[in-house]
Order: sequence, then C-alpha cells, then structure tokens
Amino acid sequence: MAALTLAMGQNAAAVERVERTERTSERSTERTTERTAERSPEQKTQQQKQQSAGLTPLSADAIESVDKPQPGGEFTDPAYGTHVHRATAASDGEGGRMRHEYSRRQAFNADNSRYLAQDGRGAWYLYDGKTFRNLGAIETLAGDCEPIWHPTDPNLIYFTDRNGGTTWWTYNTATKKKDVVFDFTGKTPWPDATSYWTKGEGTTSADGRYLSLMATSYNESTKEKKIYGLLTLDIREKKIVGTLDAKDFPVPGAFPDHISTSASGKYAVPSWLNGQGGTRAYTLDFKKSVELATGSEHSDLAFGPNKQDYFVYADYGSGQLVAVDIDSKERINLHSLYPASGEAYALHVSGQAFDKPGWVVISTYADSADYNATSPAPTLRPEYRKVWLQELAPNGRSLNVAHIRANDSKATGDAAYFLEPQATASRDLSRIIFASNFGGTDVESYVADVPEVK
Repeated sequence: MAALTLAMGQNAAAVERVERTERTSERSTERTTERTAERSPEQKTQQQKQQSAGLTPLSADAIESVDKPQPGGEFTDPAYGTHVHRATAASDGEGGRMRHEYSRRQAFNADNSRYLAQDGRGAWYLYDGKTFRNLGAIETLAGDCEPIWHPTDPNLIYFTDRNGGTTWWTYNTATKKKDVVFDFTGKTPWPDATSYWTKGEGTTSADGRYLSLMATSYNESTKEKKIYGLLTLDIREKKIVGTLDAKDFPVPGAFPDHISTSASGKYAVPSWLNGQGGTRAYTLDFKKSVELATGSEHSDLAFGPNKQDYFVYADYGSGQLVAVDIDSKERINLHSLYPASGEAYALHVSGQAFDKPGWVVISTYADSADYNATSPAPTLRPEYRKVWLQELAPNGRSLNVAHIRANDSKATGDAAYFLEPQATASRDLSRIIFASNFGGTDVESYVADVPEVK
C-alpha cells in the first residue's frame, strides 16, 4: 500500500508516495495527557445532554487523559460519550504493531462477528468481534495479499498472493478451506504479467460481484516494476468483463497508484498521480471514462444518499473535502480542509459503510499551523485528531465520534505511516476501527461503537 505524506500550505498540497515497509517498536502502557482545549462546566453540561441524543456536531473539545484499557477492555470517550474498545494488542504478534489494514478496506466481516488485523511482519490475525479476543494467525494469508471480506457470508475472505499473484481464492475462516475463485493464467492479453491486484487500496463492489485489478510484474534482480493493463472481473460469473492495455492509458505506461471498484459495480476506478492521468472512472468494458480528480489524493468510493456512486476525496487545491457523483458529474463541497489561516490537516476517507448510504468516515492527523511550519497546530480545531462522520450532501452534517489519542511526536517515516488512524467502518456503520499508539509506542487498533445516525 502506498502512503501519502502531505506537506500542506494554505492553497496547495505537495504529495509524495512512499512504499509501506515493516518496523519494530517496544510495548508501552503510557497514558495520554494531551490537553489542548478546555470546556467550561456549562459546555460540559450541554455536551452531556447532546450525547444522550446521539452524536454531536463537530466541535473543538479537550482531549482529556484516559487510562489505556487492557486488551479487550473499553473506555468512554470523555468528550463525546462513545464507547471505545481496545481491539488488538501488539503483543499478539510481532514487530511492534497489530492493526487493521486501511481506510479503503473493510476490516469487519458481513455480520461484525470477526475482524482482521496485521502485525509488523505482515502476518494476518482473526479477532472475535464480540469479545475482541485474538483467535490466532491465518497462516494462509501473508503480507499484502489483499484480503476482502465476502459481502454476505461472514466466513469467506477473497485474497491473492503477497503483492498480487495470478490467482484469487476464497478462504473459509470456519473450515479453513481454500478454494480457487479465478486463475488469470492464459486468460488475459498479458502473458508476462505475474500479479493481478489492486495495489493495496481496492475492494469489490458493495455486492461483491465485480473486482477491478491491474496486471503487473516485478523483476527482483533489476527492481523494475511494469504495468501491462487494467481489467474487471465478474466474480459471480467467473469471467473477465473488460481490459485496458497500458498503451491506452491517459499517459501510456504510467503506473497507477491503485485501482478499485465503485460501490454499485458500474465503474472501475484507477488512480494515477497528477500529470499521469489523475483519478478516472471507466465503464467495466473500459470504453468510456470520466476524470474525477486531476491527481491521486486520499479518497474512497461510497454510496451517496440514494445509492449513487460517489467518489469522496481531499482536494487540497480547492481546500475542500469533495464528493463527486460519478454519473451526473455533480461536485459537492463537504468540509473545509483549511479551518484557519495557515492551518491544515491530513485525513483518510472510508466509504465502506455500504449498508448506510450517504455517509463516510473521516479520520484526521498531522494538523499544522503557520503554513506547515508548526506541527501540531497549537489551537485544537473541531476537525483535528479525531474520527468523525461526514454526511454526503450539500451542507451535510459533520458529527464527532471519538478522539484518536495518538502521540506522533517521535514517529517518522514508516512508523509515522502506520500510526495514521486510517479509520474504516463496518458495513452497517455500527462500528469504526482506527489505529492509535494511545500516547505510547505500540500501534494498535481501537473500535468505537457508533450510535445510529438518521
């Protein structure tokens, strides 16, 4: 998976892509002691009244000190009243971390009874969604094998080889049985391709029928990677629907950052860097396409309020979190990315709550002031260092969920990347999982229970 390092100014953002690698760290049980804003007694009383009615409008509230819970334990977020569970423990695996994969990938299975996490050496683990107990490693999965939960069968996971292979399988977590879904060998125009994958940031359509992939190869001796083309797979019918050769890309031969599939399954959505093609939506046969963004920013594909296909992304050029209706091309400004002069923040988007159309999950980090000269920003803004919900509508609601409680003061490079919260939602939006070191060093996942939103 690629990580975005954002050096943000008031009117522009520079984007640098770096590869995910593994790191190690020591365990810690330190407490968070960050207090960057204070609430008056009157404000606290009003907040408590609002909490009883559900999630509250986005607001700047103190990040109060909380004892780190034991694995499987929980606490109540002092500002927002949400219950937050410690969902993993770094000691369950190796490498100083145990966390869910990414904001654009579903961590929870179809009925929320299980979820996936990965340790610092790339091993995958299955967890119980009710008790938050570690159920052990899944030896069949390794590294970036792109595990994708089946949309209705809570036991099935789609996956491929580490960094992509020529075959996709299902793995049954109950029977531990592995079955072939599709073998691409000899079935595409690219006989030299050795990997058919999304490059770490893609998933199936919401119904699990369609999967968009890129065909690539990697030469270990020369360290050269090559892109051959894109394709769409109909998983149900076990057939390739369409292909696009790399020579026909917007910039021939340009390597996409990733590819995914729109929620409805109508579009394949590859994403290239600025100047190489940007982010585009192609029909499944690749005969028609439309540009969604000029570059490749943090984003996700989601259902709009009426199950329209939306592309939601951070547009630092315009300074807005934006939703684009892929069919109508309507562009909706959702929320400012620059809450004050010279200030900015980074975010991830998760549109994985397919059963709750019209909402995405936002998780924020790396806030700064003085045009990126001061980090973190000295004034705590409503958007900073938290998980929140964004309604996909003009003047849509922005709702507090929980503070993240991460301390990134000593995290750099790969360590900083894996500390990004990268929150993702369950299909029904009843749970949100996010990463944090809780003021210490080990990166682990936490699950927030989400009250129903209407």
